[in-house]
Amino acid sequence: MRADRRGSGWRIVVLAGGLLCAALVREAAASDDPRIARIRSWFAATEKALPRYRIVRRDLAEFSAQGAVLTAYFAGDTLRKLNGAYYAEGNRTTDDIYIRDDSVYFVSHIVGKYFLSVDGQLIHRVQYRMYFDHDSLIRWIDTTGKDRPLKTAEADSAARRDLNVARILIECARLEGPAQSCLVPRADSAPPLAK
Repeated sequence: MRADRRGSGWRIVVLAGGLLCAALVREAAASDDPRIARIRSWFAATEKALPRYRIVRRDLAEFSAQGAVLTAYFAGDTLRKLNGAYYAEGNRTTDDIYIRDDSVYFVSHIVGKYFLSVDGQLIHRVQYRMYFDHDSLIRWIDTTGKDRPLKTAEADSAARRDLNVARILIECARLEGPAQSCLVPRADSAPPLAK
């Protein structure tokens, strides 16, 4: 009986080891793409330099039911990062958009559901991350950390949404003069920012 238990334990260890190796191979294959490595390097450099960047803040008028705010980060005159936060009853949507050479290379999109309480306690959060190369989606990661398929209507729709949001926020961030807010674009060109 004891020998059977030991044999069963080893099978579990071998199975768990196999699953871990498969996960590591899948992650290594994704990280072997030199474009992903380059994007991760740009992302890290941008985040490290944020305290030195010039910050531009704008209200995003009529973008969301309970308000929206844009924070843009510039290295000199070069736009590096956009943060759009959109508030609606019971949730907050956030888009962090990273830019290099006037092209979007990384987007983090988060939808958080919260209680309407004094502390705004977050009860549920959904996030996806998208990697772009010259406006083409090259990797899409969901909330669980799994890669999503790129050749689907859902991927096309999400990528179009992110690139459209980026275009609108870039225009807003680059407004000249004393503008403190941006108006929502016409209904036929506006992306769904918050529900």
